[in-house]
Amino acid sequence: MASRLRIGAALLGATAALSFSALPAHADVIATPDQGDQPKGEFVALKEGPRLPSHKERYIETEIIRLQIQGQKDTKVYAYCVELPTELSNGDHLREVEWGKHPNQKQFNDNAGKILWILTNSFPNLPMKKGVGGADIETKWGKQFSEKETIAATQAAIWHFSDGAELDMNDSRNSQDVKDLYTKFLEQAKDEAQPKPTLEVDPAEKTGKSGEKIGPFKVTTTASEVKLTANLPEGVTITDAAGNPLAVKKKGDKELAVQGTGEKVSEFFVNVPAGAKDGEASFQLSAEATLQVGRLFVAKDKDSVGDDKVAQSLIVAQPSNAKVEKEGKANWKAGVVPPTSTTTTTTTTTTETTTPTTSTTPAAPAPGGSTDDLASTGASILWPLLGGLALVGAGVGALFVVRRKKAGAAE
Repeated sequence: MASRLRIGAALLGATAALSFSALPAHADVIATPDQGDQPKGEFVALKEGPRLPSHKERYIETEIIRLQIQGQKDTKVYAYCVELPTELSNGDHLREVEWGKHPNQKQFNDNAGKILWILTNSFPNLPMKKGVGGADIETKWGKQFSEKETIAATQAAIWHFSDGAELDMNDSRNSQDVKDLYTKFLEQAKDEAQPKPTLEVDPAEKTGKSGEKIGPFKVTTTASEVKLTANLPEGVTITDAAGNPLAVKKKGDKELAVQGTGEKVSEFFVNVPAGAKDGEASFQLSAEATLQVGRLFVAKDKDSVGDDKVAQSLIVAQPSNAKVEKEGKANWKAGVVPPTSTTTTTTTTTTETTTPTTSTTPAAPAPGGSTDDLASTGASILWPLLGGLALVGAGVGALFVVRRKKAGAAE
C-alpha cells in the first residue's frame, strides 16, 4: 500500500533575539571519482560504430566506478559508464540530475528505462550469490558467471543502450559467458520508470502578491523525513493546501513536540498576509535520502571537469544514503487595494484553490553485492524531529517535518 509524505508542523513565535545564520547556497548531490579498490570486469571487444570510429580503441576495460559524495567522506557511490568514449578523470565533478540532462539525450532517453532494468537485475545491485530470497546473480542468471564476467556483460549491455555500441560476437577476446549474459540482458530488458531524486523542491522560486498563498512548493524525495528551515518576515506563515498553518505545540521548557494536522500532503505554501510590503521568504530543505539505482550523474558545469575539458556520464548501480540540501524562495509584491467609496461598501471575495495531495511510494532498496566495500543499501528511518529553533529579532523561523507513515499503515 502506498505511503504518503506528511507535513506535520509549522510556526513558532519569536522567543529569542539571536543571530540567524544565512542559509547555505543551493546544493546538489556532487560526486567526484574515487580511484580506490573498484570491482573490475573483463575487457570487452566492441564493434566499430558511430561512437567508436575506426581510429578509436575498441577493446575496453570494464569496471564498477566508485564515486565519493562531496562533503561526505564516508559515502561511496558505485556506478557504470553511460557515455562512450568519454574519459573520466580525478578532477571531474558530477551532479545528480534527471535522465533528460544526459549529453546524448535522444539515445540515452529512448533506452534509459531498459538500462535501469539491467542495473536492477545485475551486480552489484544483486549479490553474486546467497541473496535474500534467491535475489542473486547465481539464482537469476546461472552459476557459471563470475563477478568479472557479470560486470563486463552488464557494462557492454548498458553501452548498447546508452551509445548504440555492440559487443563483437566474432571476436575471440570476448568470453562465451560474457556473450551469453550480454545477450540475455538485451533480450529481456524492458522499460522501467525513472527513479525519484534524493530531494527536489519544485519550483525552487515562485513570485506572488500580498494577501495570497504562494505555491505550491512540491517536495519529491526518497527520504523518510525532510526538515525545512525558513526565514519568514513577520506575519508570513507556512501552510498546507487548505491554508491551515502548520502548528508547533510547546511540550515543555526545553523541547518541542510535532503536532500533526492530520492532512496527508507532500507540498507546502508560503502564506503572505494582505497589506504586507514587498518582500521574500527563503527556506532550506534538508534530508538524509536514498540515492537510488538508475540516478544519473553528469558534469556539474563546463568549469567542473578535468584538464581534458570533458567528463564521463555515470549511472548509479547500487543504492546508498546521501545527505542533501535544497534551497528555495518565495517573493511577493504588495497587492492592489480596491478603492472604497464613502457611500458604497465594496466586498472582494477571494477563491482559493486546493491542490490535490501527492502520493509518493518509496522504492525498496535492493540487496547489496558481495564486494565487502560496496556501499550499504537502504535508508535509515528517521523519527519526528524534536528541538528548539532560534529566531531573528523581528523575523520568524519556521520548522516542519515531512515524514512517511509506517509501512503497512492504512491510507
